[in-house]
Amino acid sequence: MAEKDLQYVLDWIAIQELAAEYGQAIDVGKDTGDWRRWENVFTPQVTADYSRFMEGEPMRFNRAQMPELARAALRSFTRVQHSTANSVRIHFKTSTQAEVMAYAEVSHFFPLGGIQQEWTIVARYTFDVEKGEEGWRIRKVLLDPIHYRGNPMGLEMVNGKQLVRVKEE
Repeated sequence: MAEKDLQYVLDWIAIQELAAEYGQAIDVGKDTGDWRRWENVFTPQVTADYSRFMEGEPMRFNRAQMPELARAALRSFTRVQHSTANSVRIHFKTSTQAEVMAYAEVSHFFPLGGIQQEWTIVARYTFDVEKGEEGWRIRKVLLDPIHYRGNPMGLEMVNGKQLVRVKEE
């Protein structure tokens, strides 16, 4: 998309909105249990590559499975907040495909010993997006951690470690 006409601008805005919606929709899903917004950011088939962040390899899902992936990763947290940078880099490959890079700080909150804890990841998201009948949607997501801060137990919790209360006798 070399020339920057009105359609370019409309697509650029729609993709900016999509990058922000990815984070806001997962936060709403965690808060309310309604994951429809988050599911809607994806194409019918999606590749989720969180391998630089969590254990494992990139995974392929249909978008209806994406909420379960999020629920499992976030189950130990009481709240999550994605703060996506307002400077998102978009490289249009064609009029219907683009690569998007967006930086985000994602704060995860959890209680430990009656004290509210925070663990934050600063990361770069790279999205492969495509434009179809539903508009722009994410076909592939890659999460690349840059920095962590706060209680390191947060990373262990994302990887499945559970906090267990032991009753004293």
